[in-house]
Amino acid sequence: MLEHKKILQSNFVCSRLSKMITLNIQKLKILMKLIDILRKLENSKKSVFTLSDIVKILNKDENYAKLLMNRLKSKGFILSLERGKYALPNQNPFTIASSIIFPSYISFISAYSFYNLTTQIPRMIFVVSLKQRKSLNYERMEIKFVKFPLKRFFGFKREIFHSKLIFVAEIEKAILDSLFLPNYASISETFFALKEAEINLEKLISYAEKFQSKVVIKRLGYLLEKIGFDYYEKFKEKISKNYELLNPLKPSNGEKNEKWKIIVNEVLE
Repeated sequence: MLEHKKILQSNFVCSRLSKMITLNIQKLKILMKLIDILRKLENSKKSVFTLSDIVKILNKDENYAKLLMNRLKSKGFILSLERGKYALPNQNPFTIASSIIFPSYISFISAYSFYNLTTQIPRMIFVVSLKQRKSLNYERMEIKFVKFPLKRFFGFKREIFHSKLIFVAEIEKAILDSLFLPNYASISETFFALKEAEINLEKLISYAEKFQSKVVIKRLGYLLEKIGFDYYEKFKEKISKNYELLNPLKPSNGEKNEKWKIIVNEVLE
């Protein structure tokens, strides 16, 4: 009788062990799948993913992809940027910024930072887009979208940065964007970029004409003259008679530059 009881207990233990092993194998398979998808996301040149991207990567149906994404999200292996858009944690925020909305590109002081033309530590990344969007945060970095009309949406390029695809303004266009909206990059920062960057002057002038902004022409002409380039004859037909502030964020008192119709309310060195 005792022997029979031992056999029953042994069978029970074996059965429990078998179930535990089966469960652990299933968990291991799930873990391997999660590791595989994470590896594929890390190796992708994309930094922001939609559900359709995940479906293509997995070659599975949408329901399966949703289930997997929810598991990754719950474990903190993937972040939700906004509805239907995801990113891996611990990525360079610049690789995320211009990938949230398409088309868009990094500009202003953020572009200066990309080109190592500022000593400022970025706390916010500015992105030019065709649509107004709410700011969002990624890894404690705020990403702010600045809406531009289609006629001013040009002059950016595709780059590989930290193994990811980004879109960033050419330095010539970043300068013009900043002269148009100095609240996103100060006049002094733009003046420094003009002096230090390898500027294609022909492209800069061409872009300035295409930008179609009299205040940009005035500010650009004045700053270029300060570093030794006089484009007055090129621009004079586009200079209106009213005076504009060199820096609209500072008080309006300053010397009037009659040539460029600029009130010089900031001293630049």
